[in-house]
Amino acid sequence: MATFLKDSRVGVYYDPILRFYSIFIPSSGSYQKISFCPWCGNLLSPDLIEKYEEILKKEYNIDDPYDDEQMEKVPEEFKSDEWWKKRNL
Repeated sequence: MATFLKDSRVGVYYDPILRFYSIFIPSSGSYQKISFCPWCGNLLSPDLIEKYEEILKKEYNIDDPYDDEQMEKVPEEFKSDEWWKKRNL
């Protein structure tokens, strides 16, 4: 799968901040979350979307980290995979 993630011709996407995998659906122009590798069927690491939002709310009082105003308050470590690696998630 690592090979396909690097190939722009294949519509597989990985978001390292949220540890989120998705696949591009050309007919709708949208992305669909995937939980299993499309090639071997192995279970992928679970995404960390809820954990990301929970920590930002609890530790930094950020209700909506996707809001433009609140996004400015998001600490730098949460703009990469550093936040979850640091917490051994």
